[in-house]
Amino acid sequence: MNAFLIERLADHLKKALDSSVLIDVFSTSLHDIYFVFESIVLKVSFFQGQAYFQIPDFEKLQKKNRLTVYETLKGKKVTSVQSFPYDRIFKIKFKKGEVLTFHLFGRFGQITHYRDGEWLASFPSKNTKIEIEPVYSFTTEDKYAVDLKFLSKTEIEQLQDEGFDTAVEADKKAMLTSLKSKVLSQTLFLNKGEKRYTLDHASGPMNVAKYDDVLNALDHHARLHISHQVYNQTRTSYTGKLTKELSNLKKKLKSAERGLAELNRASSYKEKADLLMANMWQIEKQAKEVKLTSFDGEKEVVIKLQEMLTPQANAERYYKKGKNESKQRVYAQKHLDKIIQEIADKEKEIADFSDLESLKEIRKVTESKSSQRQDRVPYRSTTIDGYEIRIGKGAKDNDALLRSYTTKFDLWLHAKDVSGSHVIICNPSKKSIALSTIEKVASIAAFYSKAKSESLAAVIYTDRKYIRKPKGATPGLVKVDKEKVLLVEPSGI
Repeated sequence: MNAFLIERLADHLKKALDSSVLIDVFSTSLHDIYFVFESIVLKVSFFQGQAYFQIPDFEKLQKKNRLTVYETLKGKKVTSVQSFPYDRIFKIKFKKGEVLTFHLFGRFGQITHYRDGEWLASFPSKNTKIEIEPVYSFTTEDKYAVDLKFLSKTEIEQLQDEGFDTAVEADKKAMLTSLKSKVLSQTLFLNKGEKRYTLDHASGPMNVAKYDDVLNALDHHARLHISHQVYNQTRTSYTGKLTKELSNLKKKLKSAERGLAELNRASSYKEKADLLMANMWQIEKQAKEVKLTSFDGEKEVVIKLQEMLTPQANAERYYKKGKNESKQRVYAQKHLDKIIQEIADKEKEIADFSDLESLKEIRKVTESKSSQRQDRVPYRSTTIDGYEIRIGKGAKDNDALLRSYTTKFDLWLHAKDVSGSHVIICNPSKKSIALSTIEKVASIAAFYSKAKSESLAAVIYTDRKYIRKPKGATPGLVKVDKEKVLLVEPSGI
């Protein structure tokens, strides 16, 4: 709000609040405050730091969750409303020296309660306190039109055209007085711009309405401007989240495509085992690798060896790995197909969201998505032998699983010496869990770890009460006591 509009508002309130009693004053949020006078209800919203005035219907005021503000002013009668020409301030004065000063000077505006010049309280409460009322004065001496920050661009240009910048002090005052007199009586136009609604003294290309009553003009501007800004902010913020989610999915797609391509491109474990068996005579003792020609004679295959094993034992090792190779390809293809579908779903979600036009529709979608995220649990689950099994989805989820979804009577499992999911056997009845059940769950723990491609993997397990999270440890890292070890074949759920 510029200084002329504030002065016009103050002049209007002088009539509207003449000898009126302040019945109630309360807030319903950190940024909204209501002044319920006998003659009028005045709502002030501090949106993005700026003050916006509305005149809500008394019958429609929020009845619950009210927080009383400026309690000593309740029941006090207004004695006067004072404006300050060329400044963005006005005061509502009450009996017994109590004053509400509306400091409306930009992004840190506030309403301050004084008694006999002493600061008592401010709203919004987090703003810097103004403890001493300033003395307001204004002079045009040594000022150019552009220095008058309370003027609009159009008003500055008007003064410049009249020769304000080169005029003497007396003429400057006369020009400014004439401009103010004209502006204070002008019709106000509510215009819609590309980014916001504005209240101007001239009709714009997209004029919404015009007003002679300043309070009605401010009321309608506040409602449209705030809702439009919230609409834009909500739309932009949520669109940004959706775009980021789509970008992350596309990164996952590239990674999944590379992984599958490597599996398809690499020589199979079975082929390597067959090559070793067919060329055992070429393999030197304790060799770390061997280069052999493929059976079709078209490429050279590099085979890594465990130097302490015989060629035959190395071949047997590759035959065992070959058992899981086809499973890996199937899993990689399913993973790739799933990501492709998720990308298609996300692109449709973005397209559908871009078609929404009302704030109500946008809020319905964003609140629904927010609720879904809140319902998310950090684990996937299955049931084995009557026990619920919980498998952490990632490092941070492992921490959340241990912190909020386990009890000391549960059993904890994890692949030994490799990264992987924390796995929990829920045991609310505090039973003794059979070893056969533990072995089945250990296979799952091995599958959801870096040891999933091994023919046999070591898995540790212990009671949940023996798992501790060291202070400052990275996500997923824990201290384990009294663990036992099982050797199992990795198997998914």
